[in-house]
Amino acid sequence: MEIGLSIPRIPDVPGLKRFVETAEELGFESVLAGDHIVLPTEGTNQYPYTSDGSFSRPTDEPFLETMTLLGFLAACTSRIKLGSTVIILPYRNPVVQAKMFASLDVLTGGRMICGVGVGWLEKEFQILGLDYHQRGAMTDEFLGIMQALWSQSNPEYHGKFYDIDGIQFEPKPVQQPGIPVWVGGHTKAALRRTAKYGACWHTTRQTPEFVAENLPYLRERIEQEGRDLSEVTVSLKRSLHFTDIGLGEGGHVRSGGTLVTTTQEVIDDLQSCQEIGIDQLTYDFRVESLSDCIKVMEHLADKVLPVARRLG
Repeated sequence: MEIGLSIPRIPDVPGLKRFVETAEELGFESVLAGDHIVLPTEGTNQYPYTSDGSFSRPTDEPFLETMTLLGFLAACTSRIKLGSTVIILPYRNPVVQAKMFASLDVLTGGRMICGVGVGWLEKEFQILGLDYHQRGAMTDEFLGIMQALWSQSNPEYHGKFYDIDGIQFEPKPVQQPGIPVWVGGHTKAALRRTAKYGACWHTTRQTPEFVAENLPYLRERIEQEGRDLSEVTVSLKRSLHFTDIGLGEGGHVRSGGTLVTTTQEVIDDLQSCQEIGIDQLTYDFRVESLSDCIKVMEHLADKVLPVARRLG
């Protein structure tokens, strides 16, 4: 069982450096960055992971551009994996995005995770001049393009949105046949996408029980794609707050699957996740300051990470 962390959304250069260096020193598997280009001033009712559809963070919260942030974090680290949770694939040209990830994989010595999603915020698609209703089809095609560019010596792809041939794409990622794709989402389409393209189903804001209910369908689809079940792992991302370490809970809206509980219950949950078949847990922390994030991280590393290692 591996444990990764979601990167705080703060434009604090020394703070981000301290966060990722501490995560690496404490032995966490990965640090992952979310992705938004803009947020609507008036808020939203489309967020899939709260009861009323409101986004779990303020609309004026600063989002550093994901790939730029990962490049900075790459220069601050040498061992920990880095990735997206998740990059909204339709927002960027797939050839340029494949180049960004491949370049980072080379520069990090093969430490990148390409977490992908279709997106959910219609206003953001409108601002970027994209068709919200084509986001699923675009995501599937972009994944096919990126994986062709990463693995083929003479990349070729012919689809609905792009025709690609007669080019060289170098350097290839260090990781071959390509950077691991972690497919976000909670729908049957996300499970089908995972089975076809993914190294991991990286669902978010869900309960372990939800994962357990959907694993049979995922496994069925993996086999239909002619792949071995061992080729696809399962990751669950949730918010976490320890109630027994003296830190107040942040006031932002709780999203689905949030853990607000004692240390022992977090350990019990970890063991339940492992029994279900979950291989990796990613947490973000429900505290407001970076110093409190570090305190939660240190407690997690001291009390929970050793249990995860024993679970294998």
